[in-house]
Amino acid sequence: MSQKTIFISLSSIAAFRNLFFFPESFYGRLRQRLKDDAELRVVLIMPERYYEKVSLFLEKDISERFIIETIRLAEKKTFPQKLFYFVYSHLLYTGTTRLMATVGTRPDEPPAGGRWFLAPIKVLIARTIGRSRWVRLKIVPRIFLKLFPGCAGFGVLFQKYHPDLVFITHLYGWFDTVLLGEAKRHKVKTIGMPAGWDHLDKYFLPFQVDNLLVPSEQVCEAAVRYQSYNPKKIRVVGYTHLDFIIRHADDLTRAEVLSSLNWPTDAKYILYVSGSAYCPDEPEIIENILQWADAGKFGADMRMIIRPYLGGRSKDRAFDAEKFERFKKNPRVRFYEREFWGDMDKAREFVALMRHADAVLAVYTTMVLEAGALDRPLVAVAFDGSAHRPWYRSIRRFEGFEHFQDVLKTGAMRTAYDFDQLFEILDSYFKNPRLDGKERKLLRERLCYNLDGKASERVLDEVLF
Repeated sequence: MSQKTIFISLSSIAAFRNLFFFPESFYGRLRQRLKDDAELRVVLIMPERYYEKVSLFLEKDISERFIIETIRLAEKKTFPQKLFYFVYSHLLYTGTTRLMATVGTRPDEPPAGGRWFLAPIKVLIARTIGRSRWVRLKIVPRIFLKLFPGCAGFGVLFQKYHPDLVFITHLYGWFDTVLLGEAKRHKVKTIGMPAGWDHLDKYFLPFQVDNLLVPSEQVCEAAVRYQSYNPKKIRVVGYTHLDFIIRHADDLTRAEVLSSLNWPTDAKYILYVSGSAYCPDEPEIIENILQWADAGKFGADMRMIIRPYLGGRSKDRAFDAEKFERFKKNPRVRFYEREFWGDMDKAREFVALMRHADAVLAVYTTMVLEAGALDRPLVAVAFDGSAHRPWYRSIRRFEGFEHFQDVLKTGAMRTAYDFDQLFEILDSYFKNPRLDGKERKLLRERLCYNLDGKASERVLDEVLF
């Protein structure tokens, strides 16, 4: 029997979380398959700079049949490459694209590319040649392969290992795009998946994989609508990281969680997931909630866990440090400042904190799916405290995200547009935590697919068969 070689990309922390980090993950199952199948060989390909982040986690498994290769990818593009990249990216122009390309996602920084005045051209591209499947599926890939010669390092790896399959784990990433292009050059079968639920509605991607794995029906529809995929090429597998969350949701009881926080056993608490620099008015929102709690307006001992935004930028961390400093000594507040994905005990702890929260206040983040999977009451703040910011600098702009529209349509997440509404929503959930239970069930069915703990297993089966 001939050896089967699979290339797997690993170029983002989200892909690492999805497929490698937790017990019984895709990676854990793949390791077992390597032990059972002597004809299987895996080559993990990652950016050179990324190796340090995951090497300690993976090095123990390196062998002649589990190989790690690192590549240094040139990031600078020539003018023709930049022009073509601009054109094909904007064959798609959604509410998400508009937000990113005109007003930006951060209130203190310019939009993506920094040229908001080009928006009419982007719209024109999307509404003309962007509507042609022939342009999208035939012309763009051909021009890409001609304009971008690829990475010599990738070419060497294809010649060295002769892969039977390339598994792209972060379709939206440039590293993975170039690798996928190389697979097309060598006519190697490809399978892939987006690393996040919000990737397929941002910009158009130049290549399609032969088989696309998506976490939910929602993302399946996005792939068809925005990226022109044939539904027959798509398999819905579920969110792999939700396997871990569901499996460990009840590792700690509510009493154990409250005890670990040194809070009374009858206390109620909000898990506040920060948006950092995206949401500069958060301190005023938190201040008001704590004042309501001090005044006994909730009729219970109400506390708060603040999870600062753990962005990769030191600028974000510095912003949060200053923003939340005033709450450090508040007896009603605890901070969870650890990275969720990186340490198993910390991950279980955070799942328990979410599992027993009386409400989860999250600002347009994937945490909505995770809290929804645990049937937690969900609250969004869509106002800027007492500030009167224009729409393009207001938190309200995030309601324009295409993927988040589906959350709002389920009715599972209540949105507050002023302080009175925020109090009313929180108070109603404290009094009746089962409120909106049917809507959260709809969110799980529509956006989380099958919460049976077997998503990782389904991904592995698709990759190996």
